[in-house]
Amino acid sequence: MVLKNVVIAGASVAGVTAARELRAQGYAGHLTVIDRDPHSPYRRPEVSKALLSGVLGLDKVSMPWPEGLDAERLVGVELTGLDLAARTVSISSEGEAREIGFDGLIIATGTVSRPSPFGEGIPGVHSLRNYTDSIKMRDELVDARNLVVVGGGFIGLEVAAVARALGKSVTVVEAAALPLERVFGEEFSLQLLKNHQLQGVDVRLAATVASLERGDSGAVSEVVLGDGSRIPADVVLVAIGSVPATAWLAGSGIDISQGVVCDATCAVLDENSDVIEGIVAAGDAVTWYNSLYRRQMRVEHWTNAIEQGAYAAKRLLGIHDPDGFVSAPYFWSDQYGSRIQSIGSTFGHDEAVVLDDDPELLLVAYLQNGRLVAVAGMKAGASIFRYRALVNSGGSLDDVRSHARALREAAEAKRQVLERTA
Repeated sequence: MVLKNVVIAGASVAGVTAARELRAQGYAGHLTVIDRDPHSPYRRPEVSKALLSGVLGLDKVSMPWPEGLDAERLVGVELTGLDLAARTVSISSEGEAREIGFDGLIIATGTVSRPSPFGEGIPGVHSLRNYTDSIKMRDELVDARNLVVVGGGFIGLEVAAVARALGKSVTVVEAAALPLERVFGEEFSLQLLKNHQLQGVDVRLAATVASLERGDSGAVSEVVLGDGSRIPADVVLVAIGSVPATAWLAGSGIDISQGVVCDATCAVLDENSDVIEGIVAAGDAVTWYNSLYRRQMRVEHWTNAIEQGAYAAKRLLGIHDPDGFVSAPYFWSDQYGSRIQSIGSTFGHDEAVVLDDDPELLLVAYLQNGRLVAVAGMKAGASIFRYRALVNSGGSLDDVRSHARALREAAEAKRQVLERTA
């Protein structure tokens, strides 16, 4: 099929990367990029980091629109539906609805915050997914004394670190026994916990929130836990995860049971698990079969969105790798000046092995059935990337330990040379 009219739904990093790749590969037809966020595109990881702290403004985190892209941009526009038979997407802008036709569609709508169990519209209570969320919360933090974070995941812990740097009293309420233990295991999660406690964060573990109480002004004033204890709160962040932004696809015939469900090549599947010709997907909303891990995966990381956006564009053009999109996802998080990094997927690991006992850093290998599936590091710097090949090949524990030993010996030899020449 010769494509003459491609629509990209979503203008964050996956969508913009896909648009750029289409043009780079010679697509010369009409290109329309649609996004609900009026500020797109920008570096969304900064929403819980430099934007929230006030260190950077939108001008510093915006991604310049690619030169020469020759695309029709529709931002601040809601996607409201998809008609597979008519090959149209429905949009709404300022109360006006219309349909846009396509012969090729790339879905890259990302995620939205999981709905708060405490209801909506309570002053002082926030979720955090985009620029508008970040600026609203930043402004309220200026005069706040007490922040309560409900949820000790990546976003929650990053915000806790930012708020402590701003001098706020911070309490994190986490339902699990350790923050991010399901992801990282006990050793790594204990170090994360210690880092926050050393910075003065009150971390309440194995704790649940019973209710949010309002003060005389109507704004939140206290968080009441399941055990009856009360925590003063001027600002509350509900950081209990995200869900794929697929509401606009309901009733379309696309399988949205686990996000936008795709095959190994990012081709979108219908409710009968058949490939829908001319529709692909990329980014945080996508569940696809990753042959490296031999299972369906959905990944919410920046680098995965970039790589998958480029692959999805090639898939739409029919010039993709037929073996599918294979990814050992990489992510990073900054907390108190310490960079936390991971390559691969720790999901389902049955063994976690500390590779380096240097007190200045932490490096952990994660294995499943004796096969390396991920490596995570804290203050590990660029050394974590030296394990990428072993993650991709599924190396054994002996391979990993041998590799770690060789890296330590090389680092020591380099140190000795530097000392002799100093």
